Amino acid sequence: MLEVRDLHIRFLNRDREAVAGISFTIKDGEIMGLVGESGSGKTVTAMSIAGLLPRKQCEFSGDILLNGQDLLHAERKLLRSMHGKDIGVVFQEPMSAMDPLMKVGEQVGEVLRIHTDLSKEERREKVLQVMREVELRDPEAVYEKYPHELSGGMLQRAMIGAAIVIEPSLLLLDEPTTALDVTIQAQILELLKRLNRERGISMLFISHNLNVVRKLCRRVAVMQRGKLVELGETEEVFFHPLHPYSKKLIDAIPTRDKKQTEP
Repeated sequence: MLEVRDLHIRFLNRDREAVAGISFTIKDGEIMGLVGESGSGKTVTAMSIAGLLPRKQCEFSGDILLNGQDLLHAERKLLRSMHGKDIGVVFQEPMSAMDPLMKVGEQVGEVLRIHTDLSKEERREKVLQVMREVELRDPEAVYEKYPHELSGGMLQRAMIGAAIVIEPSLLLLDEPTTALDVTIQAQILELLKRLNRERGISMLFISHNLNVVRKLCRRVAVMQRGKLVELGETEEVFFHPLHPYSKKLIDAIPTRDKKQTEP
């Protein structure tokens, strides 16, 4: 489904590679986690897969294949045709990713306007349908609202709706729950599980929090300073990490015992 082979990316103003020869695959219908601290190369990897890499500002090599189609070296026209249709993207901050002057419903349906011949009425019905699917209450009212009128959790649901409205085969989620409180975070994770189960969408879930990834992903890849230092079943990595950096990430997870012993 998705295959990343020996991916190298170095920005022209940096000595160290942002991504240093990583390789992994995501199978049809699989949710895979990609974890690591800030600057480890997670987001650059996602940008490369999504076709958002600023090519004039970096050197890159390797292969990124989605259902056999080359993404890393593809022409911009092809990437634009695939973005939204074959690959959906959900960012960490939905407020900054949305146009504040455009109604939420129109933004959720923008990909339908670009990639389909549906009429305005058909697009609206499709958007309302997907809003119900992502569990937005009163979708007719939400359709007419502007981003600032929605809560963070509602905005993230709208962003997920926009990413899946045309039923892409791959969903890239870059820290989609980091800005949300614990209760809303849990609801979004359950929503993603259900969408994966019912629609069969493959997902790459990017996070710095291995505990969050554990709740959602069957496999996880751990990145450190641009390199893939560990890759395996999530439970195996969580309980029996092979690399010291993986163990460090696990040890950093807050627990009730740690909180009780803190001064």
